Amino acid sequence: MEAAKVIAKDLGFFLTHSSTKSNDGEKYPRIYLHCHRGYKNNTYVPDPDKKGRSNTKSLKDGCRFRVRLVGLPEDKTWMIDGVKDNHNPGQFCGFHNHALELYPEGHTQRNDFTNEELKDMKEMEWARVPPRKMMQTINQKYGTHHNKRQFYNMIANIRIERLSGMTPSDWTLHHAREMGYYIGYKRDDDHHLTHLFLAHPESVRMLSAWYHVILIDSTYKTKKYKRPLVKVIGVTPVKRNFNIGFAMIEGETTDSYVWLLRELQNMLGDRIPNAILTDKEGGLVAAIPQVFTKSAHLLCIWHIKRNIEAKMMDLGIPQEVARGVVHGSWKKVMEATTPHAMIEEWEYFKNGFWGRNSKLIEYLDRECLEHKEKWACAYTNNIFHIGNTSTNRVESAHSTLKAWLNTSTGGVDTLFLSWHDSIGGQVIEIRKELETCRTKTFKGAYGPPYDVIRGSVSLYALELMFVEGKKTPSECDCVIGRTHGLPCSCRINSFKGAGDHFQITHLAPFWSTLDYANPHDARRFEDNDANDLQIYHELVAEVCRRGPSAVRAAKVALMSKLYPEEEGLREPRVSTKAKGRPPKRENARDPSWHEHAAARQGRRSTRRKTSTSDDTVLY
Repeated sequence: MEAAKVIAKDLGFFLTHSSTKSNDGEKYPRIYLHCHRGYKNNTYVPDPDKKGRSNTKSLKDGCRFRVRLVGLPEDKTWMIDGVKDNHNPGQFCGFHNHALELYPEGHTQRNDFTNEELKDMKEMEWARVPPRKMMQTINQKYGTHHNKRQFYNMIANIRIERLSGMTPSDWTLHHAREMGYYIGYKRDDDHHLTHLFLAHPESVRMLSAWYHVILIDSTYKTKKYKRPLVKVIGVTPVKRNFNIGFAMIEGETTDSYVWLLRELQNMLGDRIPNAILTDKEGGLVAAIPQVFTKSAHLLCIWHIKRNIEAKMMDLGIPQEVARGVVHGSWKKVMEATTPHAMIEEWEYFKNGFWGRNSKLIEYLDRECLEHKEKWACAYTNNIFHIGNTSTNRVESAHSTLKAWLNTSTGGVDTLFLSWHDSIGGQVIEIRKELETCRTKTFKGAYGPPYDVIRGSVSLYALELMFVEGKKTPSECDCVIGRTHGLPCSCRINSFKGAGDHFQITHLAPFWSTLDYANPHDARRFEDNDANDLQIYHELVAEVCRRGPSAVRAAKVALMSKLYPEEEGLREPRVSTKAKGRPPKRENARDPSWHEHAAARQGRRSTRRKTSTSDDTVLY
């Protein structure tokens, strides 16, 4: 039978096993094979009023080609024979009613994956190789003609095999627990997963050392549920960010963000961030003061500038002019070094050309000046933010994760695997940079006052101090000491003049924490951890004292927290009211407000020309 199929394949068609006749009193056993396009009549006409898949296709066209394999027991061989056509007496079913194969790429039967190809595909799928690159690699390596749809179908089969009958939510939580992840989740009454927070074990260790500045932002188009994905980012002393964790929440509401921040607070323990940086997302802005009462909340200056630019374009101001104002006179308001200087720059702005535009002034007063403590340099220069005044680090992390995802319609298990893989590479790069700080020396850090701290602090800190030391005493504003925890220009020059050396204690501990597994303040927090452990043992003793009912209730609560996959969690519901991808733009990014404003202005400019004769005096 296999030999007959090989012969047919060489001739340009394929045979399918139809039936076997061997126990009906006949002397010779028979096997019937028919053309793979047979056994269907094309007389069916779909009902146009009935909803259904209108783009379905089928290979079946009623081809009557059949052959018969007859066994010859005395010779222990088989013979290929024709089959008589019952509809046409005297003829055999030996003709096809269709053209034979022309292009092998269009026939799955000719392009089945071999075991070697499947092994390579599984390895590449685990490494998050995109299907298009997977197809190119396999076809070039084995000289095959597999098409794109075959790869997508096989990747889906690999995912089903990996889940092993578990739901994506259960599989994710089970493997995250085995890998040592920090896990937080919520479910609804129907066991649908509504909130999920995961943090890699290495991220938890890094957060214990570098908790000083935290950036939070959300993005869409990362999974099929059309719900926001919130990323939490930290900052390292080697000028690299690290992923603290990600959260899939039900919506951008205050309650959802409060839940997320509570989980982050549990990870931090007694550690308190100096600054938390976000954009002006209403739910997140309202949630931060409820959880982190002692942390400074900063707003992204990049989003503030873009929003002002978009508002000006909505008011009919050309984009080039709006951009000049934002980076001109308004920039002076943002970068004023004292509250008094900021008020002066704002008054100058209002009394100038743009003071006549009441809607613009009202917008700036309501949306920007009301929150000036969160973005103006006059106030943020007193906060230890290590130079982070925008959420660009999080935007970069969004782009990196989406590059690992390869799709915007995957499940929670796909999201988890992509996140895990991206963290692995990030940890390697951070460790490499940390070791470089120990083994290499910044060329400007020879001699006093850098000799003692060289090799014990970040190279980036030495670079900042070197640049700061080039300032003259009149140029020193001592801001770097408050925002970065580094000596300012006047102090550096003072040490140089006296021939003294900086000690590690002269810099913020952040810059000398090159071993994140053993940070400087570990002992202080270990004492707090011991206190937490003592309280836990006291609670266990109290539960045991209250009897079997209390023990049973505590057991259920702990089992639910430690082994969530045993609850039979179902996938999150697909959101019907989301900012995410429109139906016809699956992989496109949603434009920001300033991009919408620019597009609207572009359409208006095609209908009328806008005069810009006064552009030179606007900013």
